[in-house]
Amino acid sequence: MKKLLASLVAMMSVAAVMAGCSNGDGGGTTTYTCPTGYVYNGAYCVWVNGSNPGTGTITGPVQYYDFNRSYVNNWGGVSTVNGDMTIVNSGAYKQFLKEAMAVCDRNIWGWNGGLSDCNNWVSGSFKVAFSMDSSMRPAVRFEAYPAPSFFQWNFSLGWDAGGVAFNPLVLNSNNTFSLINNSKGFEIRAQGSYWNGGGLRLIQIQVLQGTLQDGYFTYDLYYPYNNVATKFATGKFKRY
Repeated sequence: MKKLLASLVAMMSVAAVMAGCSNGDGGGTTTYTCPTGYVYNGAYCVWVNGSNPGTGTITGPVQYYDFNRSYVNNWGGVSTVNGDMTIVNSGAYKQFLKEAMAVCDRNIWGWNGGLSDCNNWVSGSFKVAFSMDSSMRPAVRFEAYPAPSFFQWNFSLGWDAGGVAFNPLVLNSNNTFSLINNSKGFEIRAQGSYWNGGGLRLIQIQVLQGTLQDGYFTYDLYYPYNNVATKFATGKFKRY
């Protein structure tokens, strides 16, 4: 699990600040010195959030993540680590993969097979993370992978109209953060990239109850499906 968390930290470009290590002689212990406002959580330095977004001032970044499952190489094999996310609408999820990330079902006519078919991604890995700093402008990141297999193939025949594929998909330019549910929770809104079909689509992360002071909170993830904002994933964000 430590390897997984370390990978997620690298995904968000968060650097651990560690100093003051002993030389290891005589059974000495290793100590970690973090910058002011940070604490060591057993793996790396994390910011201590002391304010409520919307009512206080954020002085450092906070980062949260979740995933449905992740695949880890283990002694020549692949093991699965389960997160707290659940895909609750596969149709809307496939629409997200097709439009916002453009990693599958790219042909508007013809045939998509193997890894070109979004149906073969539904049982795979999906990760979401966001960060927030004093600018109060969130950055969000999505990453998806099909389930590992010894035999994987990819075939696409037809007119490719998927635009630019993004995996990971990182959005940070026009995102917004606002309080909802009588200020008990918050919502992050992001627009997909204009380089593919997701550019005119609204992506919503809703937290009905929770603040960035909390170590974790439940969320819902929405994307348009049949022209209706549809919840396609739910889970629990964890701060790291």
